[in-house]
Amino acid sequence: MQPFDILEPNMMIRASAGSGKTYQLSNRVIGLVGRLGVDPERIVALTFTRKAAGEFADAVLEKLAKAAMDPKERKRIEDSLGGSFDPLKVLEQVVQALPRLALGTMDSFFTRVVRGFQYELGITGGGFELLEGPKRRAKLDELLGELVGNDLWDENAEEFLAAFRRATMGREQKAVVDLLLDFFDGWQDKWRERGPLLLDGLDRAFGGLPAVEEWESQKTKLAAGLRAATRGIEWTRKGQDVAMEKAVTAFEMHSIGSGSLGGATGFLKGMLEWDRIERLELKYYKEVAPGPMFEDHLKDLMELLVGCELSAAVERTRAVLRLVGDFDAICERQLRRRGLLGFDDVKVLMGKWLTSESDRLRREAVDFRLDARYDHWLLDEFQDTSRSQWNGLFPWIEEAASDDESTMFVVGDAKQAIYGWRGGDVKLFDTVRDHFRLDPEAMPVSRRSCEAVLDLVNRVSGDKAGICELFGEAIAVRWASGWERHESHDKNLSGYVRVEVVEGSEGEARQDRVVEILQEIGVGRLEMSCGVLVRTNRQVVELADRLREAGFQVIEEGRRRPTEDHAVGVALRSLVAWLADPANGFERGVVEMSPLVGVLEERFGEYWQSRWEGLLTEVEEVGYGGMLEGILAPLRESVSEFGLGRAMDVIRALEAFDAEGGGGPREALQAIEKLEVAQEPGSAAVQVMTMHKAKGLGFDVVVLPEMSDEQVPNAGKFSIAEGPDWLLQPPAQWVRQQRPELREAEARWGEAQQYEAMCLLYVALTRAKRGLYVLLPQVSSSRKEPNWSSPAELIRAACGSDGREAGVIDEVGDQGWLQGVKAREVRTTENTPLLAKAKPLRARITPSGEKKESGVRIALSPSGMKFGREVHAVFESVGWIDEEKPTQLESEAGAMVKALLAKPEVREYFERRGRKASLYCEQQVEAILDGKWMSGVIDRLHVFDDGKAVEIIDFKTDSVKTAAELVERYNRQMESYRQVMSKVYPGAEVRCLLVSTKLGRVVDNL
Repeated sequence: MQPFDILEPNMMIRASAGSGKTYQLSNRVIGLVGRLGVDPERIVALTFTRKAAGEFADAVLEKLAKAAMDPKERKRIEDSLGGSFDPLKVLEQVVQALPRLALGTMDSFFTRVVRGFQYELGITGGGFELLEGPKRRAKLDELLGELVGNDLWDENAEEFLAAFRRATMGREQKAVVDLLLDFFDGWQDKWRERGPLLLDGLDRAFGGLPAVEEWESQKTKLAAGLRAATRGIEWTRKGQDVAMEKAVTAFEMHSIGSGSLGGATGFLKGMLEWDRIERLELKYYKEVAPGPMFEDHLKDLMELLVGCELSAAVERTRAVLRLVGDFDAICERQLRRRGLLGFDDVKVLMGKWLTSESDRLRREAVDFRLDARYDHWLLDEFQDTSRSQWNGLFPWIEEAASDDESTMFVVGDAKQAIYGWRGGDVKLFDTVRDHFRLDPEAMPVSRRSCEAVLDLVNRVSGDKAGICELFGEAIAVRWASGWERHESHDKNLSGYVRVEVVEGSEGEARQDRVVEILQEIGVGRLEMSCGVLVRTNRQVVELADRLREAGFQVIEEGRRRPTEDHAVGVALRSLVAWLADPANGFERGVVEMSPLVGVLEERFGEYWQSRWEGLLTEVEEVGYGGMLEGILAPLRESVSEFGLGRAMDVIRALEAFDAEGGGGPREALQAIEKLEVAQEPGSAAVQVMTMHKAKGLGFDVVVLPEMSDEQVPNAGKFSIAEGPDWLLQPPAQWVRQQRPELREAEARWGEAQQYEAMCLLYVALTRAKRGLYVLLPQVSSSRKEPNWSSPAELIRAACGSDGREAGVIDEVGDQGWLQGVKAREVRTTENTPLLAKAKPLRARITPSGEKKESGVRIALSPSGMKFGREVHAVFESVGWIDEEKPTQLESEAGAMVKALLAKPEVREYFERRGRKASLYCEQQVEAILDGKWMSGVIDRLHVFDDGKAVEIIDFKTDSVKTAAELVERYNRQMESYRQVMSKVYPGAEVRCLLVSTKLGRVVDNL
């Protein structure tokens, strides 16, 4: 019997690792339906990942099926529920309701709500579409290009780029566009929470600073004064005067924004905070009395220097915030208003009720309808819930907690809060507990791990004194508040734990040791699961390759990037990139160095022009996916199974692209350029994954070869200082230490980093069921700093070792448990048969693709493309001008449109004049023309007398000299539109018109 009632109306459970959280969640659902008679469709069960949601659903169905067939299983569940139930009846109810059950991730539930109530939530610009993966990335790339071309970018570029370089230092291996989007992502979330108020907050928090230029104009004079003041100092040790002169020279040579103070850095470490001392003391100048004159000069110099450095940081941050605000406005205009939302947008939208009365009323209308549908809320992995997610959930949970007919159930573990970097706010656990006055139930008994594994977990994670010594009292107290000593549910479950220090600090040595350990314990020969857990995706790829070289069957878990992490994927991407730009010598060179070139030569000859034309002809017949599959077919025997897997990732992505209508080679390249594929652990002998991805999983044996020995926090990673109403890209650490508000912001950030490091360590250690092998780097003899605050050091301390000697530093349990493990059966599989030749897909064209081109390709400038988009946006806002006066005519594009509309011969086409006419702006059209799928957008469409006559109007900003030139250029495009409208409105008179901004007139495209 468990010590609590699982059907208590409002509950919170703190479920330690492996303690049976999913078991309790599934019991709750079974009890609600079977004991309390709740309709399954009135239950909402939300968790953090799709994988966890699937496991939860499986657990409910599996338990009910077993209980229906096995009286003992039924009795166990009834004991947990405190009464009897009919498992077959409940199973029938759940299965019948399965398609309609609200069981999934929080993000997917929010998306479902937005899809069902988009107009109530304020999305009126188009049908809701969730942007994910490469499609979202391509959209953001496009919008980033629009930002870089505008005037605000020109005004703020210098300061922004300085901030960008500081934030991305050390990450130069990534593409600039990737870095830019990552940078904007980090700031945009915070901008959307508080917007322009952040700029006002900067002024309030850091007002009255000196101008940046003042340092250059005064530093020579200040340094000279400080140098003169040192002449009266009586030095007590040899070399002190030389060191002081070096520090003064460093001040004199320093430029604002350069970061390090060089020779003065050590000098500053010896100074106490100016606002808390009466007399200056210099730590590294023993028994030296600098005197009042020196103190006054140093204080003047430091006050100006710190003020100017901080002023530069404020200016950089202002530039970032202005551009982030502009980028967000572009996203709002081009994406969100048109119903194109990412998961983050959905979360913000669901929490928008907090920002205004009108949004609150909209949300109330949605909640009223949902309250009639859902009564019982189950929230899993609550420690990883973000503040924006909670804002969206709160009205529903508040209603459930206060209604006698409704319930709430919250389960999680603050010790496993490893997603703070992704927005998870572990402090919400305490917020919810206090707000709803809940008394959390604890589950410290592990049903996963043996006593040997838990012995190390208890010594490392339960050592409050050791945690305090390395990470400080605040972390030790906070961690201890959620800690209980762990025990194994099965006292007879044997196992073995070994911790060893591997000679040297290089990762290759630990990789070799992993191979030796896996061979030693029989991984691959014995019927047991093995997880090798590392910290980064790069380590996953490197270690997986090393284990494959050693002959192990390996699967990686996580998100793979098939066009980057294997030669086959890289070659296929380069082939598509070359199709998109045949003049790109680099991409063509990659293809030439790959086995693909032999296939191309055999099929299309030796000339690259014929290869390009031949491949695109195949694309028209079978799509991009079919084309690549055909190219790869002759090479299947020479490519490894792993390489074929990566190739199929690329091919499947392009098949999906083809199925959605396809496009040109550039669009195909975008579909695979940033392709990421989620992969789940399979049945291989070894599974290599990050510690983050291992959360929720358990393995018979776990190897941890990459425990971080980096000190936490690492001040170099402090990228955004945050106050109550301000954000700041922080200046150098020596500057931050002189300002209390920045010291406090960094301390808060540092505490969060330390707590998350403790959580990640706990998660890693608790994945093991019976075998745990921890490999630690050897501590360098040059390390002198005491209390090294790293996860690896915490393990070393728990094992009583300083880590300077290589070898085993801790052993617990009996490795003889392996003797009871059965040998693994060797399963043989037949070769996968080749599929038949793909059937041709319907080619897709766009009307703009039918535009007649001259022999010379003209590259449009970003400013020209941007102006064209602005003109189209203004025209889009123009209705019937004899009924409603146009707005949005203040910009340069607006002035041009206004001038055009002032001409009677143009104006007449924008007036209804009492006619029975319908107006459609930016009208999407899809049709099959000559056996091809045509997709396009008509700028302005007039339908008269219910379809008796149609006018198609397209806006053109081309720089042409004559109307004939414009007609010749766009005749094919307009003819395509004419054919489409003739199909939609048979018998209608269809007229095509081109409004030319260059010619200042309407051209009839006869």
